[in-house]
Amino acid sequence: MVEKDVLSQEEINALLNTVDSSDEKIDELLIDDEFVEKPRTANTPKKDHVEVLNFASQERIVRGELPVLDKIYDRASRFFANDIYLLMAKDLEISQEPLAVITHREYFASLPNPSLMTIYRLKPLRGKALIVFDSTFVYDLVDYYFGGSSQFMAQTDKTDFTAAELRVMEIIIKKLMHNIEQAWAPIIQLDAQKVNDETNPQLVRIGEPNELLLVSRFSLDFGKEVGTFSIVIPYAMVEPIKQQLELGASRPDDEIDPNWIMSLKEELMDVELMVSSVMAQTSCTLGKVMSWQVGDFIPMEKHEEVTLDIEGKAGFTATLGINNDKRALKIIKKISY
Repeated sequence: MVEKDVLSQEEINALLNTVDSSDEKIDELLIDDEFVEKPRTANTPKKDHVEVLNFASQERIVRGELPVLDKIYDRASRFFANDIYLLMAKDLEISQEPLAVITHREYFASLPNPSLMTIYRLKPLRGKALIVFDSTFVYDLVDYYFGGSSQFMAQTDKTDFTAAELRVMEIIIKKLMHNIEQAWAPIIQLDAQKVNDETNPQLVRIGEPNELLLVSRFSLDFGKEVGTFSIVIPYAMVEPIKQQLELGASRPDDEIDPNWIMSLKEELMDVELMVSSVMAQTSCTLGKVMSWQVGDFIPMEKHEEVTLDIEGKAGFTATLGINNDKRALKIIKKISY
C-alpha cells in the first residue's frame, strides 16, 4: 500500500507566511493588465465603535426637558419658604437645583444613612413619591423651631433621629405636601396620602432598581451650613401627563378657544336628524281591529295643525300643504320647553 503524500510542518509554515504577506494585495484586482483598488462594498466590515441600544430602556425616552415640572417645584418651594417664615419667624433662602434623572439603584445608593424619608401616594397618579431630608436640614430646622440660633453644627455621625425631631418634621412635611398640591393644581388636582416614614435608604423602594427617577433637589441656607431636601417621583408616574409638563396649560380652564367653538359648530351643521310628523290618527278597540278585512275603510280625522318631531321629540307646530306636487309641512311656531 502506497503511503499518502502529506505536507511537512515546514511547508505548512511557508504557505501560511505567504498568505500573510499577500493580505495587503487582496483589495486589488487586475483589469486590462492594470491593477486598480478594489472598491469597498456595503458588506465590508468596519472597525468603528458599536454602541448597544436598548429600546426597552427608559433612558432613551427621558431626553426632553420638563419645564413645567421645574415651574411647579419652584412655586412649591416659594410657598414652603413662606410657611417656614410664618412658623419660625426666620427668612430662610431656598434654592432649586436642575431636575436630575437617575436610576432607582444609583439614587438610593447615594443617600446617607440616616435620611428622613416620607413616602406618599399622589392620586390620581400611579406609583409612590418620596420626600427626602438630610440630617443637616432636620437638625438645623428643629433647632430654629425651638428658638435656637443654630450655633452648633449638625451631627453627621448620628444613627437615627430623635422623637422631637420626627415630631417637628411631621409638621414641616405636612406643610410641604400642601404646598406641592397647590403648585400642581393648574395641571392636575393631587390628593397626597401618606404611606409611611423611613430613615434607612436600604429599606425604601418606590420602583424597580433600573427604573428612572425624577429628582428635584433644594438647598436651604441656615447661615453656617446648608441643608437639603428632595422631591423624588418615578418617571412612570408623570408619563401619562408628560405632554402637559412639556408644554404646560395653554390657557386657563375658564377660557374657551373660539376656533374650537367654530369647528364644533361646523361639524354639528352636518349631523343628520330624523324629521317626522303624524298627519292624522284615530283610535279603535282591539275587537274592531281583529275584525278588519281587506277593502275596509278606516275613518281618519285630518288635523289642520300637526306636530313636527325632531328625533322623536316635538320641535315645531306646522300645517299640512303641498309643495312641488309633494305633501309638505309649513312651520308655524317653535315649541318651547
